[in-house]
Amino acid sequence: SAMLAVHDMADDVITARQKSGASAPPDLLDLLLDGEDPETKRSMNKVELRDNLLAFITAGHETTALALSWALYLLAFDPKVQAKVQAEVRAVIGTGPATRDHIDELVYTRQVIDETLRLYPPAPIVSRTAQQDDEICGRKIKKGQTVVIPIYCLHRHKLLWDNPDAFDPDRFNGKTKIDRFSYIPFIDGPRICIGASFALHEAVIILATLANNFTFHAIEGKVPRPEMVLTMRPAGGVWLKA
Repeated sequence: SAMLAVHDMADDVITARQKSGASAPPDLLDLLLDGEDPETKRSMNKVELRDNLLAFITAGHETTALALSWALYLLAFDPKVQAKVQAEVRAVIGTGPATRDHIDELVYTRQVIDETLRLYPPAPIVSRTAQQDDEICGRKIKKGQTVVIPIYCLHRHKLLWDNPDAFDPDRFNGKTKIDRFSYIPFIDGPRICIGASFALHEAVIILATLANNFTFHAIEGKVPRPEMVLTMRPAGGVWLKA
């Protein structure tokens, strides 16, 4: 099956790296191979290495790509916001590539990413299974029952947001307090997305680089329609003129 083929491919990569040693600079696989539990000093076995590697590839690749697709659509949709991003990027970076050293200064670009994740969260729904009997807002939850959290709906709820369907990166300028649990693109709590910080850095760097080199224009009749296929995908893709 396809799953076995992917497992075999990951195992081959791990075996080859164990033989050849770390690359320079070390990549994700090197860090996983080198990692050990600070308390038990145990390293990961091959199955754990494979599962972590595949989790980063599957969960950390499509989701960031989707966030960037929606962000580019929103920049094309609102040329004033796009011009503001471009002005910030040129002031901070100049003509060179964006790097992690620029991230703290790319404040408005980050706000655009944050607002994109509000309107089009790549993971639009999440479920949790109760480990024991519990109660939420007066509703009893039995052990083993599954609770579904509709993140897309939460992010557009009129009781939680002003003008919730509008694209407004200034929501995230720090002047208005946003309730912690009204905005959860990376979920929250003990199982918050392990790649949240990495994904945000990656998205800001890529969006800044693209905005520094291109201006994006919407194509008439090609408005992407959100479609939930586990992730929040634009049905038919995002079509723009660069």
